[in-house]
Amino acid sequence: MMIARAVTAMALFAVAASAAAASFDLEATTDLRRRGLSWSAGRPTLVGRGSLAIGDGFSVDAGLTGLRGSTRHGGADLMADAALRYEHRAGPWRLWGGIQGQGFTGAPGQHYAQLRTGTAMGVGPVDVSVTADWAPPQRAIGGSNLYLGAYARTGLPGTPITLAAGIGRSTGADDGSGNSHRLRPCGDYSDFVIEADYVLGAITLGATATATTIDRGCGAADADARVLFRAATGF
Repeated sequence: MMIARAVTAMALFAVAASAAAASFDLEATTDLRRRGLSWSAGRPTLVGRGSLAIGDGFSVDAGLTGLRGSTRHGGADLMADAALRYEHRAGPWRLWGGIQGQGFTGAPGQHYAQLRTGTAMGVGPVDVSVTADWAPPQRAIGGSNLYLGAYARTGLPGTPITLAAGIGRSTGADDGSGNSHRLRPCGDYSDFVIEADYVLGAITLGATATATTIDRGCGAADADARVLFRAATGF
């Protein structure tokens, strides 16, 4: 039932995006991982994302994500997010920033917002980016949360293959409610990701390996090293 609801919602979202002349991407993955943590209870799910340019570097981004009753997010089946984003190009640099809100269906008190910013540039055949996401103090996440990340991506010349790798660090303040365990199980930690994508016409097939520095003995669920597989397409 949850998958059927997710498919229906994402189909409606795709139609709305097309009607608004926006871009839309749909991805199926064997496990939804964010910052090295599973957001879908280690199970397969779907992610739909759309973006609409509104002029002068501004865009509105939105998404629907199946969470499969995620214990990390209070048993939520779906996450809906929306963001206002501004991007500016200065020579070889791309600079962006925005605010994003995330809502979780069937999970009262789980919603939160964050500010996102970053920069990227090409260094030869490699695209390098650095990002910073900051969620100010909120009860839903047990205080504040700061995520710093660095990411590099390059295509293999003469092939439809792209390789990427990244590292991130999660930190923040703890308000003592215990809710900080949601985004930072057992406290501050680092995560690592390696990705490979293969473009096959309109379909992109990918594999991702993630790992974290979270101690296995601390009781954090779905924070272990994992390899997942993805298939995505865009409209």
